[in-house]
Amino acid sequence: MTDLLDKWSEAAVTSLGFFWMALWAFVLGYLISSIIQVMVSRHEMRNLMGGDGPKSMSIGTLFGFISSSCSFAALATTRALFQKGANFSPSIAFLLSSTNLVIELGFVIALFLGWQFVVGEYVGGIILILLAWLFIILTNPKELIHKARERNQDEGDGADEDGHAWSRLFDKEI
Repeated sequence: MTDLLDKWSEAAVTSLGFFWMALWAFVLGYLISSIIQVMVSRHEMRNLMGGDGPKSMSIGTLFGFISSSCSFAALATTRALFQKGANFSPSIAFLLSSTNLVIELGFVIALFLGWQFVVGEYVGGIILILLAWLFIILTNPKELIHKARERNQDEGDGADEDGHAWSRLFDKEI
């Protein structure tokens, strides 16, 4: 009986350890998503990631690279970007980058497998983003993107759809 309790407590401690290690990715990802939803205006997002060109794609990829690697949080952040006015292609670049061009995963791969695998991961992630971009350009799903954007607008709270500009964060008159 004591052996069973020892094994059970060991399993519980291990599970809690895994939960604790994964919690930061969830918290960071959802924090980023909520900051985008509350603090970034549609105008700012359209200026930053509103096009389908190399600038918007690079910004989406960079933001994904420095964000959380948690897939659930990456999806929530991608939806927030799209809802705030980012084009579909840069939003997908963010999603793919945040799950494939992950800084912390690069450290782990370098530690266990070597720097060559890190280079392979990053080159492969960039190729994946470029192929997705090409696929979006070739298939031209404008009608589907328009329907998705309309559905996202309908699901918004409507109270303050434009968010708050970062410059207003420290404004004393508010």
